[in-house]
Amino acid sequence: MTKKTIMAAALALVTLGASAADETMYLVKGNRVVSKYNVDAVDYITFNLPDDVLDEALWLTVNNVGKNTVTYTVNTAGGDVAYAHNLLSYYDVNYTAMDMFGEALDDLDEESKLMCLQYTLSYNAFVGIGTQKFTQNDFERYDNYSEADRFSVIPGTKYYLCAWEVDPETTEPKETFAFTELETEAPATVDLNLDVQFNKISEYGMVLDFTGSPEILYVRTCWGMKESMEAYEQYYGMDYLMGTFGQNWSMEFLAGTGDMEPDVENATWPVYDPGEYIMYVRAYDAEGNMQQKSFVFNYENGETGDAPTITIFSKEKGAGHVKVNFEINPSNVEEAYVRLCSENFVDDRINMGYTYPEVAMGGDATDITNAINTMGEYTFESNEVAEQWNSILIYAKSQDGGKTTLRINFYPDDDAEWSIYPPFHAPARKMHKITRIKRANNPTIRK
Repeated sequence: MTKKTIMAAALALVTLGASAADETMYLVKGNRVVSKYNVDAVDYITFNLPDDVLDEALWLTVNNVGKNTVTYTVNTAGGDVAYAHNLLSYYDVNYTAMDMFGEALDDLDEESKLMCLQYTLSYNAFVGIGTQKFTQNDFERYDNYSEADRFSVIPGTKYYLCAWEVDPETTEPKETFAFTELETEAPATVDLNLDVQFNKISEYGMVLDFTGSPEILYVRTCWGMKESMEAYEQYYGMDYLMGTFGQNWSMEFLAGTGDMEPDVENATWPVYDPGEYIMYVRAYDAEGNMQQKSFVFNYENGETGDAPTITIFSKEKGAGHVKVNFEINPSNVEEAYVRLCSENFVDDRINMGYTYPEVAMGGDATDITNAINTMGEYTFESNEVAEQWNSILIYAKSQDGGKTTLRINFYPDDDAEWSIYPPFHAPARKMHKITRIKRANNPTIRK
């Protein structure tokens, strides 16, 4: 029997109504089955592929979209097709666009948009194999992951559902990349008794107390100097501000203390300069409904000592290399550190509520206290600099408690300019005064 005869017979089987769930079509080579399909999964067989039929390894189906839940299916052409997949927030992809191209996602051409989607997915994906259906529920923990690893399906938000074929052994990406756009349903406004009160000033920042009804699933927060935050919110809108820079926290977490430093309250937010600070908060319940409020706090500090000064003497950079020589004055510091990080890492940590000293002293930071106390200066050098925008953080604390952190941003080539931030000073505090300014909703912007 020829191949055409076999295919014709198989086609006849489908056409004559073999639609029972247990009917299977087998493709045979020699004495082996090389592939098989349930007849309900096949419409017809052809040797010539029509122009309107897609020949792809995978494709996507959106099954359900709610306020805070999305169900989707990654369909594959075979059971051995592996892929990376996830829902990507528009704000996360737009952040990538601004970082990669210096332009908003909506202003890019289609090829550049695709690059942004692929880059964002490559750092934030799950891996599957074969056709599977997935459901992501807002703030639900991943299976077998830590408490901090949760889905984020925020109501009233645009998402990109993406899947990228990968090598099943190495998970290296292959050619097929599929994506589709969707938007979660808008939340209803509810009263969740949300309130934020000043607690105290610690050496790490301002400690706040979050309270609300037991129906609160989590809160999303955004914190900063009131003048800057309100100008940003006025220009871009609250959704953009919260979507791009907001962070999610459970009420239980905010009421607790750190595991590594049990005396440090989790709900601590950085304060540097005197003035008004604003906390934007959105509280969500399990149904995807929301209460939004803002809280303003006025911070005034006294000083018992000056913060150290950091002076850059020389700096050089190139492919994979950076070298910076600097002085700290006075040199009899209580502590001093220098740390190299990606620029995105530093921005993310600051947006999450970490202070600059915390970031500068964390992780793989180098303790240079003894070097500064001995020589007064230090040369930081690395020959393993990643090809990305990076930050060098230099931190010093004086004997009477004043703190300074200097941030230097750079790209490791000969052409890109250095970007040196004004130093972040945190003088030792003698006294403080906090005034809570109550507002029922977001403030009105006035010139």
